[in-house]
Amino acid sequence: MRQSRLPVKQNLSLQMLIPMTFVLMWSSGAIFAKLGLEFTGPLTFLAWRLILSWIIIGSLCLIIRPEFPCNMGQWRHILLTGLFLQTGYQTFFFYALAHGVSPGLLTIILGMQPIVTQGFSKDHVGILQWVGLILGLLGLVLVVTVSLVIGNISVTGIGSALLSLTSITVGTFLQKKVKTNQLASIAIQYAGSAVILTGLALFFEHFVTHWTSVFVAALGWMVLMVSVGATMLLYWMIQRGSLTRVTSLFYSVPVVTAVLDYAVFGQRLNTEVIVGMLLIMAGLFIINRQSLDAA
Repeated sequence: MRQSRLPVKQNLSLQMLIPMTFVLMWSSGAIFAKLGLEFTGPLTFLAWRLILSWIIIGSLCLIIRPEFPCNMGQWRHILLTGLFLQTGYQTFFFYALAHGVSPGLLTIILGMQPIVTQGFSKDHVGILQWVGLILGLLGLVLVVTVSLVIGNISVTGIGSALLSLTSITVGTFLQKKVKTNQLASIAIQYAGSAVILTGLALFFEHFVTHWTSVFVAALGWMVLMVSVGATMLLYWMIQRGSLTRVTSLFYSVPVVTAVLDYAVFGQRLNTEVIVGMLLIMAGLFIINRQSLDAA
């Protein structure tokens, strides 16, 4: 009896380890992006990130030789997915920050993704899971409220934030329908997005980059841990799990980022942030409890 239960326990452990690893990798991106953007513009930073990420993924494709799409329809769908998940989401995210939207307000707007996703998803979610989603959103609002900047925010800034939210939400739905090998899909998306962002960076920022040790470390982390590691985990989870469960993980990103922010930059966590973390964790537990019980 003990032996028969072992595979189930191992499976549950794996189901918990992969999301935790993804959240840690994804959350660290904001810290290293903050460091790297001191030495180059946002478009240039994103272009370098995608170029190097594509080189790594492309090299893996040469070694592993995954099966690529066999018709133009599949190629168009994957490129369109990359346009939303890579180019649109990241570009509008940085443009929102550049046009007066505070990081806290932007995080709140992007925190609506699980609610928006559930509104259009065909996944069945019970009342308790809806309660979890609402609790998570309340916790997210509480966590980021302390970082809100009161002031005039341009229409361009709010529009960019909404476009960033729209891009990652639409991209998530499109990625769910991608049936091509995951490695090949990422290689195609990175290639298309790298071309677009390189052109934008050359035109608007002239690709000016100050190559310091801090920038190299920040860029290396963003490429290896976020663009390659975290992105592959995200796509793997999207293809194998409920959209609501996957997108609910983004509730915990501000929490982990806040902890990393304190560890790296010394920003203290106050009572409101701690309470918000507890609400977020409670929401995540409620959302995932039904699926875990079923397993």
